[in-house]
Amino acid sequence: MNYIRCMKAAVLPIIMVAIVGCESKQDKSGNAVPAQQNAAAPGTPGQVKGAAPVMSAQDKADARAAAVRVLALMESGDFPAVYKESAPSFKQIGSESQFVGKFQETRKTVGLLKNPQETRLGAIPGNGCVMVYRLENERYKTDFRLSFVRSSSGKMELVGLNQHDELKK
Repeated sequence: MNYIRCMKAAVLPIIMVAIVGCESKQDKSGNAVPAQQNAAAPGTPGQVKGAAPVMSAQDKADARAAAVRVLALMESGDFPAVYKESAPSFKQIGSESQFVGKFQETRKTVGLLKNPQETRLGAIPGNGCVMVYRLENERYKTDFRLSFVRSSSGKMELVGLNQHDELKK
């Protein structure tokens, strides 16, 4: 269990950098920078040198579909399916039984979380994205951070999952 916590602690700064990097692509009104300002420089396919990663509309749609699937499995308590459908790199955090046990324990403590609302979507290097969803129940507000990368087969696969719970006041 400590290994899972350590992995979360190691991955969280990377995810936060990805989120902050993506926010820098917005103007003060919260609108995305126009495409012509983010046009590719010669020799850099689809991206300005040093700029935050850019995500295509197809990647966004596929990531959202994958996130909806993961959230539905989490809500139904089908943690084994979440583990089985995740990327091989995700499975390096521990065994399926450890993953399932940890999330069953968390669900027992926190309860069933409902009404996921997407709060952030950002690109990460390597054909991936991070999505943050806000869920809640009577006692807790929870942020779910889901990271996906596109596999060689073209499918968006879960590579990171982090849950942060806040007790409501």
